[in-house]
Amino acid sequence: MLKGLSNRMNLFDFIKNWINENPGKSAGAFIGFVLGIFILTIGLLKILLIIIFILIGIIIGKMSDDDVPIIARIKGLFNRNRNR
Repeated sequence: MLKGLSNRMNLFDFIKNWINENPGKSAGAFIGFVLGIFILTIGLLKILLIIIFILIGIIIGKMSDDDVPIIARIKGLFNRNRNR
């Protein structure tokens, strides 16, 4: 029994050390795992829609962090250059 517990602790130590030594790989593996589960359970098109909304949220959040007026930026998308 103790030998099995010792092996389990060694495995957890190995995983913890690998994550600390390879943060990019471990984050990518985790994100890929979660994304794969979501695609299998929810569906590809719904996941793509969620990703689009997340990206829109990130863009709006970045504009808010940079003190860019969001309403003025949206109006700027629809205004044409009247000097042509």
